[in-house]
Amino acid sequence: MNSNEKRWIVLLIAVLVIAIVLIVVLVNGRAKNKEQMPENNVDTNQEVQNVEQYVTQLDDGTKLNNSELFNSVKTYKDLEISNIQFTEKNGLSVLLADVKNNATTTHEEEVVKIVLLGENDETIATLRVLIGKIEPGETSQINTTASADYANAKDFKVEASE
Repeated sequence: MNSNEKRWIVLLIAVLVIAIVLIVVLVNGRAKNKEQMPENNVDTNQEVQNVEQYVTQLDDGTKLNNSELFNSVKTYKDLEISNIQFTEKNGLSVLLADVKNNATTTHEEEVVKIVLLGENDETIATLRVLIGKIEPGETSQINTTASADYANAKDFKVEASE
């Protein structure tokens, strides 16, 4: 392993540690805010749930995106993105998906943008995701988290990161 690869690994680990710390801080902050909310906010929360047309509320409170467009197979270069699961719980949105390399060459590690789209195809948010090195015919997985509720997205697209 050369020094450049070591540097990237250390950088990736540092970013992950920072992300985990931020998530923990945000989750704790949201939990405290929810405890301090007056009971009359229940009606407001009910109204928000009624306009979420692309989510199913699970028994444990998790919101699962059920949009056919969002969950359809996507392609980026020679990669096929499938088995998509987008959920939200406690203010954290999580996107999981399988990524298969359909090319005859290795897909090198790359950071891409996941652009979440709303009802009128407006951009709701842009997430950055690392797609690791994938050999031809192999399948890997992507996993990204956002500290906001984006579960009601209608669709998403994958773009090259600047």
